[in-house]
Amino acid sequence: MKLISCHIENFGALANYDITFNDGLTALYAPNGGGKSTLAAFIKAMFYGLPADSSRSRFNERRHYYPFSGGKFGGNILFEWRGSTYRAERFFDRTSGDDIKVYRDGAPYNGFQGGAVGLAVFGLDEQSFVNTLFISGGGGSLQATGGITSLLSREQPSDGQYDLTAALTALDRACKNLQSRGGKGKIAELEESVRRCQTDIANIRAVSDRLEGKYAECSALERRLKEAEGEEERAGTAALTAEKWARYDDMCGAIARRRERLSQLDKMFAAGLPSDDELGVLNAAAGADALSAPAPARPAGGKKPSAGIVALSFALSLAMIVCGVVLLPIKALAGALALGAGVVFALATVGILFVGKPRRRTGQSTAAGSELYHRADDIIKKYNLTSTGYAQAAAELSRAVTERQTVADELARAEGEAKAYAAANALTVRPAETSATRRDSDELRRRLAAINRDISDDESIVEGLGERQSALAGAERRLAECRRKYADYTAAANFLKEAERSLNRGLVGPVKEAFSRYSALLKNTLGESVYVDGNFSVAFEGGGELRPVGHLSGGQRAVVSLCYRLALIDNLFGSDLPFVLLDDPFAELDGEHMARAAQLLRELSKGRQMIYLYCHDSRRV
Repeated sequence: MKLISCHIENFGALANYDITFNDGLTALYAPNGGGKSTLAAFIKAMFYGLPADSSRSRFNERRHYYPFSGGKFGGNILFEWRGSTYRAERFFDRTSGDDIKVYRDGAPYNGFQGGAVGLAVFGLDEQSFVNTLFISGGGGSLQATGGITSLLSREQPSDGQYDLTAALTALDRACKNLQSRGGKGKIAELEESVRRCQTDIANIRAVSDRLEGKYAECSALERRLKEAEGEEERAGTAALTAEKWARYDDMCGAIARRRERLSQLDKMFAAGLPSDDELGVLNAAAGADALSAPAPARPAGGKKPSAGIVALSFALSLAMIVCGVVLLPIKALAGALALGAGVVFALATVGILFVGKPRRRTGQSTAAGSELYHRADDIIKKYNLTSTGYAQAAAELSRAVTERQTVADELARAEGEAKAYAAANALTVRPAETSATRRDSDELRRRLAAINRDISDDESIVEGLGERQSALAGAERRLAECRRKYADYTAAANFLKEAERSLNRGLVGPVKEAFSRYSALLKNTLGESVYVDGNFSVAFEGGGELRPVGHLSGGQRAVVSLCYRLALIDNLFGSDLPFVLLDDPFAELDGEHMARAAQLLRELSKGRQMIYLYCHDSRRV
């Protein structure tokens, strides 16, 4: 397999760029920034494409080589493989698009599924291609990738992914998901869940154990309460009697209040109750006094009461007088009061009509009314009402007489009711105090309610025992399953690693044999003997002992890497050797070692295609 030519339409700093490759060594010079690394990246991109780019992607090749000046992004490459000439045209957009067309011997060709040209041609995924056919400064990796090992064992790669490496990665991820450092992972979570369930179950069982004591305490309180309620029941009659006595005391209090009011009224009537005749005299004197009083001068601008008001007032007076006349034969006192009130009201109406107040006469009267006024004055003195007029005295005496009669009637009725209540309920001796028994019963009820609430709460907790036991069993079952999986995954990973080591031991022999052909050339170039171990790792002999190539300089490692890669390539491809792409690998060599490396490179390029890119004349080959 060899490259024939390529055309770069636009790729990074290169635009409308063409190059033809030699069968052996093709050396291309370009200064720093001149596009040599761009050319190497373009060749790889023609076979493997470019990674997608997005706002969250790291800085990658698609973003790095996208032509900001515009134009189509990509180009084509012409190569020979298995007796046919292929042309791969591949163009990219800015984010993820990849438009590829392939022609074989000038005709469209669809044999490279999904544009996987590199995988089909080299049998290597992109990373294995970089670790084998692409050598840059520092020499790159000196380890065989899974894809290389797969190809050495003549296995068929699966979509560019090496199954053993993917399997080990998946097993490692699964193990870390189950158990990782710092007490993390599913196993640690389940262990914590088991501990929580065990703690909950222990706490529930402790609550259950305490319930027996609470049941006993509840029974004891119930017995004591029953006894106390018996005592309270025996004292029930007395308690009921106390309530009756309380009601009787209320009735007696009402009687005392009425007696007090009656006493106050009796003091007013110390000389006896006024007779109907006396009330009539007062009312007559009030009427005569009102009729004989001259009307005072009406103020200027004053108005006389309206005829309607006067008529209404006389009508009411007349109605009261009629009511008094009707009641006199039936009930003398009530009739006299109504009659007197009607007369007083009529006299007041007359006074209003003449816009003035009645005034009381004190002895100044006509001969006809002198006797009436003397009798009225004597009545007022008798009841100690000297500061009032005839009409007011009559009204006050009438009201007092009515109230005394009402209070006396109510007192008599209340006394009768109290006497009857006492007789009906046998209220003769007051009962003893029963509040102490009631307080004992109330305290026992309070304590019993509290202990019952505690028992109810504890029983609710105990009811969850079965649920927590089921949760514990489930957590223990899942924990055992996770531990079994972890053991299986670990055992599988160890088995695969041992299988890989066994495979490598079988494959490393041919690589070591091929590498030995380059050992003499390496010793001439480096002055050191270099070896490949049983794990495809490279070491050199220095100071009498084997040392990792990390002790070599970057330029020396590049020389070793070149020979190592060629040994791998010899075993991978046999007689159909592909090209080798060298992107300025000897930048760190001094002049003496560079001269030896140039000789080595000329020697190695015999019989194979090598594309050597450099940026300084000191590294010319």
